[in-house]
Order: sequence, then structure tokens, then C-alpha cells
Amino acid sequence: MSFSLWLWVALGGAAGAVCRQATVLLLAPLVARSGFPVAVLLINVLGSFLLGLTLSLVGRGVWPDAARLAFGTGVLGAFTTFSTFAGELDALLLRGQGGLALVYAALSVGLGVTAAVAGRLLGARL
Repeated sequence: MSFSLWLWVALGGAAGAVCRQATVLLLAPLVARSGFPVAVLLINVLGSFLLGLTLSLVGRGVWPDAARLAFGTGVLGAFTTFSTFAGELDALLLRGQGGLALVYAALSVGLGVTAAVAGRLLGARL
């Protein structure tokens, strides 16, 4: 991989991390009121959709492979977060909210896969 692609991945990662933090801060009041980690759920579902769309467009040759690296690996790799999902799941379990933890895990996986498929389908139509 050329230096310029590494640079695009790094710049995309910086942008994705900033977008994630901005989203978390924007949704913090909703999370505080509900006690449900809705911010990371929405971030990961949106990221799954956008990754599905990106992979479809790159696979069809609409976008160059560099877009997969810069946007998919860089932006979306930093925007989405499995580690925070795991940490929030653990926090729910430690607070004795096993049912809510189960709902969170099921929604995260189910909606994430559904969103990725929807992104691929949209990409096939564009």
C-alpha cells in the first residue's frame, strides 16, 4: 500500500473518531435519561449501513478501491466501535440489567447486519 493510501486511512480515521465523539456528545442527554446506550447503537448501525454501501459501490467499480480504505477502513473503522459496545454491555451486566443487556446485544447485531445488507442493496441500485 502506498504512503498516500496510508495517509488517507489515517485522515479518515481522525475524521471518523471526531464524528463518533460528536455523536456521543449530541446524544448524551438521551442516554442519560433512558439509561440505554443508544448513541453507540445508532453509530454502529449507521456505520454498518455505510460500510455495506461502500463495499457495494467499490465492488461494482463505481468507487475506487482507495475509497474502501479511506472511508471504510479509516472513517468507518474509527466511527464504529466494538470496544465501546462491549464496555457498555459489560456496564449493563454489572448494574444487574441483564435483560437490557440482552436487548442491546440483540439490537446491535440484528440491526447492524440488517443495515449492512440494506447498504449493499442500495449500492447495487445506484
